[in-house]
Amino acid sequence: MTGTEPAWDDDEPAHLGTDAVLAALDVAVRAPSIHNTQPWRWRLAGDRLTLSADRSRQLPVIDPDGHSLLISCGAALYLSEIALRAAGCPIRTTVLPDPSNPNLLATTIPTARDTQPRSQASEQVAAALRRRCDRRPFTGAAVSQDHLELLRRLGSDSHARVDFPDRADRHVELAVAVSWADRTERNDKAYLAELHRWLRDPDVHAVADGIPVGVIPHLATGAPRHTDVPLRDFEVGLTGKQLIEHGVDEHPLIVVILTDGDEPRDHLYAGIAMMRLMVQADLLGLASCPMSQAVDYPAFRARLQGRMGWIGRPQMMLRIGHPASPIIDLPRTPRRPAAEVLDVAPVV
Repeated sequence: MTGTEPAWDDDEPAHLGTDAVLAALDVAVRAPSIHNTQPWRWRLAGDRLTLSADRSRQLPVIDPDGHSLLISCGAALYLSEIALRAAGCPIRTTVLPDPSNPNLLATTIPTARDTQPRSQASEQVAAALRRRCDRRPFTGAAVSQDHLELLRRLGSDSHARVDFPDRADRHVELAVAVSWADRTERNDKAYLAELHRWLRDPDVHAVADGIPVGVIPHLATGAPRHTDVPLRDFEVGLTGKQLIEHGVDEHPLIVVILTDGDEPRDHLYAGIAMMRLMVQADLLGLASCPMSQAVDYPAFRARLQGRMGWIGRPQMMLRIGHPASPIIDLPRTPRRPAAEVLDVAPVV
């Protein structure tokens, strides 16, 4: 095998066996999700793999319309696809295949041919498994223009596109909008209570979901912020264990993912675009982290769109930059095992 040759006859679709699907889902569950809720569920019936929303894991305060849940599931869907392709199984996916069942998000079936080289998918899988959400300050080095243009090209397709508000005046407008959303949420006691319920201290909790304190940055009281576009502050009742140095002057690339509409299909495709960007960032030696405060609620998204003058609707934001130290230095946020999120229909 060269890595680009199919492992099956050109006219013979590959089989989606349980072992192959579990191996693919080991990659898919590495997708980031709002508060690490992992709101996904797969089912394998014959050669049909379906992805559904696990509404029991939807956050009622911060995500009342399921926007972040669908972003998360779109990211996991993308990783399941590249993992299956890397394993030599070309597939075709239909998004939201049943209008009568909005919780059924996607159906994946094997096909006989694939246009993506298997070696490319394997590199993407390696990046997906290596990647971490890096909430630490980045170095002061800017993302190169060549890398920016590559991210612009790969982040955009017929369903979503990206914008880089890097001009000084637009960056200020974005910083103001994100800071306003951040303050609004932190002044909401219900928001703080919900966030606290998803914080995990490994010394106290059995960690399979939620946000472990080991990946949460901690900045000493009174120390200046290291960025003008703030990340979500997870220090609510528990102190983060990622110590942040003072005096960091970072200049991250802020990426905004836009879609034409603001419906469930748009949210899913935005999640796919987000994951595609995060995988590519890792392949370029860059770190990334989602920023979702300013897009959490429909009213926030509409306000941000108006303030920035975008034609499309903002669905997700990412900060991308050069990591201060190798990404593998960061603790790995735990995930539920693939077998825990897969139902296999009995053979009849």
